[in-house]
Amino acid sequence: MVNLARQVVTPPDKTPTRVLLEPGPGYDEPPYRAPRRDRFRLSDTFEGAVSGRHVLVVDDTWVSGDKGQSAALTLKAAGASTVTVLCVARWLRADWPDHEDLITRLEQPYDPLCCPVSGGTCE
Repeated sequence: MVNLARQVVTPPDKTPTRVLLEPGPGYDEPPYRAPRRDRFRLSDTFEGAVSGRHVLVVDDTWVSGDKGQSAALTLKAAGASTVTVLCVARWLRADWPDHEDLITRLEQPYDPLCCPVSGGTCE
């Protein structure tokens, strides 16, 4: 993931193509595992850099989705026109009932081009 992030470069006009979110006042506050706009904040350094732009959030692991969705809420509040979240990995635990069901239904080794839920193409 670090190598992927390093591929993003600043264009000649010096408009940032990479922004960093900082923990916000609601980062460690309940409700947990629920999206919160105040979970993150956009650093003053990047203020205005997302306004009117399509922003890609790269998340290393997806457990509940609250961090990616919280980042999207923060970026939309900062003026981003569209936010897409790309998750590099999905965390599955066999002791979580909904995950256990998914894991036990898999008949083939993992195929990134095959949806593990429907068996068809992921869309």
